Amino acid sequence: MKARAFWAILVCALATTAVYAADAQDIEATGEASIYDNDKAQARDKAIDDALRKAVESAVGTMVSSETITENYQLISDRIYSKAEGYVKKYKILEEKASEGVFIVKVQAQVAVGAVSADLDGIKSLLKRKGMPKVIIMVAEQNVGMNDAAGWWTKGGPTVSTDMQVVENTLMELMRDKGFTFVDHEVLAGKKKIEGAISNLSDKQAREIASVTDAEIILVGKAIAKEIGKTMEGSNLRSADAEVAVRAINTDNGEIIAVTSDRATVPHLSPATAGSLALKKASEKVAGKLIAGIAKKWTEDTSGANRILMKVNGVKNNQLLSKFINALRNQIRGVKEVNQQKLKQGTAVLDVMLAGDTKSMAAEMEAKDYGGAFKIEVEEVSPNSMTIKLVQ
Repeated sequence: MKARAFWAILVCALATTAVYAADAQDIEATGEASIYDNDKAQARDKAIDDALRKAVESAVGTMVSSETITENYQLISDRIYSKAEGYVKKYKILEEKASEGVFIVKVQAQVAVGAVSADLDGIKSLLKRKGMPKVIIMVAEQNVGMNDAAGWWTKGGPTVSTDMQVVENTLMELMRDKGFTFVDHEVLAGKKKIEGAISNLSDKQAREIASVTDAEIILVGKAIAKEIGKTMEGSNLRSADAEVAVRAINTDNGEIIAVTSDRATVPHLSPATAGSLALKKASEKVAGKLIAGIAKKWTEDTSGANRILMKVNGVKNNQLLSKFINALRNQIRGVKEVNQQKLKQGTAVLDVMLAGDTKSMAAEMEAKDYGGAFKIEVEEVSPNSMTIKLVQ
């Protein structure tokens, strides 16, 4: 019996390995990029991006017909080619050189169409690439027998009983296993005064509360468990139905990263215990969906481009702003697109699409030589926003 079980496990393992092997292809591709202002490092990055995009393009070409590509070019371009790195498991550079103002890179890329979000190592890699952002949970919870939903921030503050934190504890337990780190809400004691019992917490209120911590993501929501009666006639078991709804929000720009909800029904002799068990079961489902949703968004951010809100102080005129935007587009690594939102009283607000992280971008911006046109002083940096000053 044991031998049969061993062989069954071995066959399953080999089958799984075969599936993953079939899902990946080793493809060679060559990318090119013009060398602007003698910046070979910038050109090299763009050439690698071009090579990886071509590798993915080649893989897509082997899976679909040329007619499909022609008919659905915009869809394939938007969903596949523009997010090429998200489909590359790993790559190595075979050749690289600069010739006549062009940087040329040849790569061997392992291309996989499967989503990285289902892979534990992939999620941890995403967390590292996103700077290991910290999370704070603000989910109001109402169990059977309670009149209203409550959380640690409502009247009574951090002294709320742990019995009323089933959802919070479940989310933390499952998400920690994937590498997420959490802010202990007790650090808010004495720092943020909350008037009244706020069970229907708005996104704005949650961001204001989280602003006194170093949390970069808030999980905001509500969880309610209700008794729905006996499981069957003559039984002493009571059933409770629980629904949990949570949204993940960036603290610095208010962007909603993921939204999900789920429900569960559990029987028990005690209605309150049935409610707690139902809340836990629903929270387990929600945790899985949240992890997948956050990973999907971060995969898009790190493999494609992430939206950065940039505030630029010291803008004396439109000519100076145009020079700065031109430098951003052509001299700073990872900048894919720059759009001006407004310019008022010497301050401009820009929408920047960045393939990379803001800390690296800030360091490069300060170190660059802009030919005497201006210097850049970085005043504030967060994962999704930046404030800088132009100095002449």
